[in-house]
Amino acid sequence: MSAGRRRVLALLAAAGLLALAQQQLLLRRPPRLLELRSSTTSSGPAALDLRFSRPMLRASLASRSDLLPPHPHQWLGDGNPLRLLLTAGHPLTGPIRLRIAGLDRRGQALAPQHWSWDPRPRLLAVVPAAGGEQLQMQRRDGSWQALTPTLPRIGAVTALGDGSGVVLVSIEPQGQRVWRLSLRQSALERRPGAEPRVTSLQPLLAEPQLYAHLSSNRRGDLLVQASSTDLGRGRTQVWLRDGERRDLPIEASGPIQLLPEGGAVVVPELEGLRLHSLAPGGRSQPQRRPMLPGSRDLSSFCPLSGRALLLRHWPDYRRSLELVEPGLPPRQLWLGSDGVLGSACSRGGERVWLLLSTWQGALRLRLLELNRDGRVLRQQRLDGWAAEPGAPMLYDPTRMALLLTLRAAGRPDAQPVLIETAGADLQLRPIARPVRRALWLPAG
Repeated sequence: MSAGRRRVLALLAAAGLLALAQQQLLLRRPPRLLELRSSTTSSGPAALDLRFSRPMLRASLASRSDLLPPHPHQWLGDGNPLRLLLTAGHPLTGPIRLRIAGLDRRGQALAPQHWSWDPRPRLLAVVPAAGGEQLQMQRRDGSWQALTPTLPRIGAVTALGDGSGVVLVSIEPQGQRVWRLSLRQSALERRPGAEPRVTSLQPLLAEPQLYAHLSSNRRGDLLVQASSTDLGRGRTQVWLRDGERRDLPIEASGPIQLLPEGGAVVVPELEGLRLHSLAPGGRSQPQRRPMLPGSRDLSSFCPLSGRALLLRHWPDYRRSLELVEPGLPPRQLWLGSDGVLGSACSRGGERVWLLLSTWQGALRLRLLELNRDGRVLRQQRLDGWAAEPGAPMLYDPTRMALLLTLRAAGRPDAQPVLIETAGADLQLRPIARPVRRALWLPAG
């Protein structure tokens, strides 16, 4: 054998031994947590998605990890990745101190990980200020932080569904201007108490608009339905989370809504509500588009995919609330002549809340809690309160609380009001802050 061949064989043998040594070294290394991400879920108030460097023993993670304060939960998955799911029906009152520990399938221990996890959304409010209005956010300690300078008037506010920012419309003498405010926040921190980092307010559209309607989904995509004062005709665009912008050639008779899970929009037409699927990149797909005929408005979405509440208008001026589910006809939950001011639901509609107004010598508010069969489980009269026009009713599954914007009798300004749904009564908890409207900012 020549010297050159011996040299080549020696090099190959050395490389093989090095690869074997590296493999053995990697096998002896303890597992690592590569990714930890907080997410929303329809089957519980919140979840953590975990990805490791190698498959883990789920039972070991369940027995060695801790949540403080204790909260009912379960571990899902097989090996890698895994999910920690909080159990529904137990409201969160603060952040969770999380300790993650366990063994991989070779018996190697994961170095314990310590995190502060707070999946509760933050409270946003349009607040009256000298010379106009401001968008403000309530910090975790209860204090308030101004997110925008004072604007003449704030006509609409939409929080992006992934918590990465807020889009708002200011009403000014020359028209309506659309602005975006980016936020950097995370539901997971090494230590509790971190607040979102806020950037300056930036124009989303360069020119003033005659009107502007906004909608977002859980991915953080944004739909802007607007008409420029220069062009004079409506235009619908989808702004994807990565910043790409797509025109949506859809004619509608009212506000278009993005589905929470993405992939489609609900379009109001003269004949009813139509579902338009969106191709990747936000384009409308030229395919069969399901139509739900009748005089119906989209009232609110449920957390479970494909479930929503619709408000139907009847020829005799009555109204009904309907639960729609994939593949099934609408299920009527309520029928009456009262005014419907808002609705919300938990999970797939197991609980539905309906805010009604009726005239009985004076305008009175009433809150109903229904099950998915339309049976009234509880109701609460909101005597002495009036609903702020245009303000939504929103449900937070982490707190198990409804958020309303109400004005007490004799008070010039409204205030945020939480209604706790976990207790025996629908207890009101007003927040002492004068506002024009209140909404949730999802945790990042």
